[in-house]
Amino acid sequence: MGSILGRNGKAIPEAAFMDQKAPRYGIGINSLSFRLMAIYVVLVAICLGFVTKPFLAEHSASDTALHLAYALAGLILTAGLMALMSRKLTRPISQLTEVARTIADGDLDVEVPVDCSCEIGALSESMSTMVSRLRSSTAEIRDLANKDTITGLPNRRSFQALLERQLEGGATGSVFFIDIFELRRVNDHFGHDTSDQLLRNIVRLLENASPCRSRKFDPEHSASEAKSVAPVLARFGSTELVLLVPDFCEISQIEALSDWLHNALSNAVEVSGRQFHPQIAIGAARYPDDSASAIEIIQYAALACNTAMGIAEARKTVVFHPRLLDAIKARDAMEHDLRTAIAEHQFEVYYQPKVSANTWSLTGVEALVRLNHPTRGVVGPAEFIPIAEMTGLISEIGLIVLDEAISQCAAWARKGQMIEVSINVSLEQCKNAAFSDLAIELIRKHDCPAHLITIEITETVANTSISGICSHFAALRAAGMRIAIDDFGTGYSNLAHIHDLEFDVLKVDRAFVIGIESEGPSREVSRAIIQLGKNLGCRVVVEGTETPGQVAAAALLGCDEIQGFYFSKPMKRGDFEAWNTLRKQRPARGALDAFITAGPSHKPRRARIA
Repeated sequence: MGSILGRNGKAIPEAAFMDQKAPRYGIGINSLSFRLMAIYVVLVAICLGFVTKPFLAEHSASDTALHLAYALAGLILTAGLMALMSRKLTRPISQLTEVARTIADGDLDVEVPVDCSCEIGALSESMSTMVSRLRSSTAEIRDLANKDTITGLPNRRSFQALLERQLEGGATGSVFFIDIFELRRVNDHFGHDTSDQLLRNIVRLLENASPCRSRKFDPEHSASEAKSVAPVLARFGSTELVLLVPDFCEISQIEALSDWLHNALSNAVEVSGRQFHPQIAIGAARYPDDSASAIEIIQYAALACNTAMGIAEARKTVVFHPRLLDAIKARDAMEHDLRTAIAEHQFEVYYQPKVSANTWSLTGVEALVRLNHPTRGVVGPAEFIPIAEMTGLISEIGLIVLDEAISQCAAWARKGQMIEVSINVSLEQCKNAAFSDLAIELIRKHDCPAHLITIEITETVANTSISGICSHFAALRAAGMRIAIDDFGTGYSNLAHIHDLEFDVLKVDRAFVIGIESEGPSREVSRAIIQLGKNLGCRVVVEGTETPGQVAAAALLGCDEIQGFYFSKPMKRGDFEAWNTLRKQRPARGALDAFITAGPSHKPRRARIA
């Protein structure tokens, strides 16, 4: 605030100057009580003078009548002045009452009249100040209600309102739903401040890649103005952005803009001296082609985005198509089936044998879950496990498998059959703080030899930096169980972190088994993984073998155990027991040893060892 020069040349603060100029409401002669009292006293004195004067001296009847007329006129004048003052009082009060009603109806665009310097003037000025502050507060509240506080972008509510106006105005265009992959991980590892700044930087890059005017967004414009709205980028969720682009309905246009958005994040984004490489998945839906409902358009774009996240391409972009709805219906149906299966005990554990690469004897089995659907028959895990993970049901299903597999292992042990059982656990199970306690409790409950149980985790789980995972596996190993890393070689291997888990078994993923029979990358990767496992003191299992050549190559590379369809598919408990009994009666060592001696390049007719 500035200052004003006084008469003596000294600066007077502007606030003090304004205070000097401001009227002093209701004080001294500005007081209503003073004014009314002064008028009353003067008029009463005049009236008393006229009335009493004839009685103070002798006057004629005509003089007395004249004085009485003057007194009557004074009283009439007094009444008139009092009526005028009353009106002077009631008129501004009525005006203020009307203003108050207008404000109560929600209209703050109203002027408060201040036309006197009495107490009512003070009330008027106070009300005017109140209205001004209400306008300012309402503008701030509207801003908070329509904009994201971190990015300054329009939020979900205002974006949906804009899209609804677009549809009402008969406009056409597309909605892009954008999910930022790494934002949650950055938040978990580096904190909210870093993730918020990274988000702001990403928003700036995406805005520059598209013709947006998000900062000038007005959520209150009319439906007619909605036809000419510019592209708007908004924040929809914690890691989600939405982009509205009018007049974009051609697939080629959508793909071109999506490429621009991906290109915007092709380089590293720096925050506080750290380099981040965020990736996005984009789903697009067109209006009104795909729907005339704003909610459905956004849902369809989100559905397309979720689909894009599952594809292997680096630039993940999917445009909505009605067939995606069929996938949603199928997923919902499967989720219902899974919940029913949990309640009605429709899950069954199958067992796939593992065979020693040296003696060809049975070394153990892997427990694999199947769903016995009442109408569809046996449903494999590839069909329902992804949905179980999305819906959070994987933990319940995993506990069912863990309980059943440990129970069966204990039953075999009581019969004198020491068969090792490997059980897969998911990341969601590992996140449960009580996971290791539950597994150990099941071992005690079924009186199962702990050394016969192996807990299998994927390489992805092994590399997950979640507090408690290492302590889980340390507790399981301390109880006598083994830890196996499954699908090794298919993910990003942080060997130092994996080594901290102190695992016992390493499983070579089936992806490397396909080309293991001949010299090439798959064979060399398999050789390296097997050697790594040996150097770490682990047993190495090669899974996914389907041909004699693959079995022979795995054995020659030095693995300890082999698993795959060549020996057997996963079987029900009764079928596995029958298979094991038959295999003991028909030993396979001689035939396999002869084949291995001939080498993997020798490819006889495919046969299955019973």
